[in-house]
Amino acid sequence: MSYHAWVSLIILIVSAIFFLTRWLRLEIVALAIPVALYFTGAVPNPSEVLSGFGNHAVIAIAAVFVLSAGIQESGVAAWLARLVQRAGGTSEITILALVCTVVAVLSAFMSNAATVAVLLPVVVALGRRASIPPSRILMPMGFAAILGGNLTLIGTSSNLLVSDYLERTTGEPLGMFEFAMIGMPIAAAGIIYILTIGRRLIPDHEAGAGSASAMPEQLVRDYGLASNLARVRVGQASDLIGQSLVEAGMGRDYQLAVLAVSRRGSFGERWFMPGPDYRFLRGDDLYIEGPELECWRLIEDTHSRMGLPGEHQVEKVLDHGFAMAEISIPPRSSMIGKTLREINFRSEFGVSAMSIWRGGEALTGDLANLQLEPGDAMLLAGPLDRVRKIEGGDDLVLVTRPADVRDFTKAPVAVFCLAIALLPPLLGLAPLAMSAMAGALMMVLTKAVPAERAGSFMEWRVLALIVGTIPLGIALERHGVAQMVANGLVQLAPDLGIPGVLTGLYLMAALVSTTCSNAAAAVILTPVAASAAEALGMKPSSALLAVAFGCSCAFIVPFAHQCNLMVVSIGGYKPKDFMLVGSGLSIVVATVAITLLTWM
Repeated sequence: MSYHAWVSLIILIVSAIFFLTRWLRLEIVALAIPVALYFTGAVPNPSEVLSGFGNHAVIAIAAVFVLSAGIQESGVAAWLARLVQRAGGTSEITILALVCTVVAVLSAFMSNAATVAVLLPVVVALGRRASIPPSRILMPMGFAAILGGNLTLIGTSSNLLVSDYLERTTGEPLGMFEFAMIGMPIAAAGIIYILTIGRRLIPDHEAGAGSASAMPEQLVRDYGLASNLARVRVGQASDLIGQSLVEAGMGRDYQLAVLAVSRRGSFGERWFMPGPDYRFLRGDDLYIEGPELECWRLIEDTHSRMGLPGEHQVEKVLDHGFAMAEISIPPRSSMIGKTLREINFRSEFGVSAMSIWRGGEALTGDLANLQLEPGDAMLLAGPLDRVRKIEGGDDLVLVTRPADVRDFTKAPVAVFCLAIALLPPLLGLAPLAMSAMAGALMMVLTKAVPAERAGSFMEWRVLALIVGTIPLGIALERHGVAQMVANGLVQLAPDLGIPGVLTGLYLMAALVSTTCSNAAAAVILTPVAASAAEALGMKPSSALLAVAFGCSCAFIVPFAHQCNLMVVSIGGYKPKDFMLVGSGLSIVVATVAITLLTWM
């Protein structure tokens, strides 16, 4: 090998060691690779060593993160999760089948990690209602998210990178659903394994240290508010017409809090949180929290109408972008000794205090005049953006972050933006990078994704890994390292045959993906796969798909994939649990993938 080939190989090995040991942050190691390649002369051209920053696949992946956020924020994912809750019943195998199927479908179009994040509190609550330990459901959910990434071009970053390499070398990228021809049997076989053999191996642990998010409905039950949330209609004869919130004396005279108001207009319902000067109009629906007796007193005094209280009213409010969260009063808070009325809590924070937990019990009633004490826990409700702003303040500590918040009114917009991203590549009208960027921009312009939060949905570590390893792939290919590895596989072909070569590519991708990342594995091994395919007269797509599916084989160790990491603590898992369940799943997935790729 030449000097530069040795340099490229050494950089690869050193990077792999840092990736595996986590001695430095992964993104720092990744971005150091182009610097090392340039100053050692392995890739002396600045435009090539920085080519990752302008790579089409990187742009497409960044746009997909925003599209994924739109599906998450608009409530499409939460709507599917609710269907699972209603259809799951109490049968463990039925719940597992539904959860795995929904997660796999969602992760085909969303970031795998985002899918798990959205469904995590739902699945925990679902298990709690069916008396099933979280450990029995969460690991299968994480595995299903990884399996679902095999279904589409945008399902995972490694798929996009493999397709991008094929397009640069042959001019023919992989189609949006070309992965599904093999990905669907892989996902089906994997889910069947989870429901049969895998289910017997899944541990039965008590819940571990959980996430800081919870289902809003659960918070409502914990604070005893399920029977205290009612809908009041301002009818034609109501005395509330024309009165402001202050004049109506909801909190002063009736110990009630107006959480939200819905008003019908020419373009459908409008939902908002009323301020002190808000004036009621005929037809307004008020979602009010407070003692049921106080609600009845209000409607009798004002000649209004009241709907039935209960959790269905909670769902209506949450479906329109309102959130519930739990906060605590820290010992040095300036609010201690003051009342909510004195600090003008609602106007200051833009949220309502629904209940206060003190001394092991929930307090309701006249909360506005109750002096706050250190350690008080408070249930808040209001628009999601206002609830989120509380985090990071000095006077309040966010104990339970808002979860499962959805604004279903944005769901059609989000689906439309996703169609803008997916249809042009399917019809051959535009490359994915351009259509995905157009769809992401539409997500922001239509406010399906708030512009100020768009950057927070980016998985910067993934992007840094791709940007940093792309020039490493160039160096390995240019200086013959990739060809040398490919030649080694080709020499084994007479003994192992095509299935053996595909198995070798698959296993190498799985190994690099486990030690580094699936994106790095795709970048490094695509040149090897292409060279091996050319030498053996195989279709390039078969060899590249072996690498792509190998990159998604992250079932054996918890740190190999973010989906695994997200469920470890909540499920109370140990590394041996992933080894036990994931080994069999890895064998099933590899067998199905190699068998089908051999027949292609």
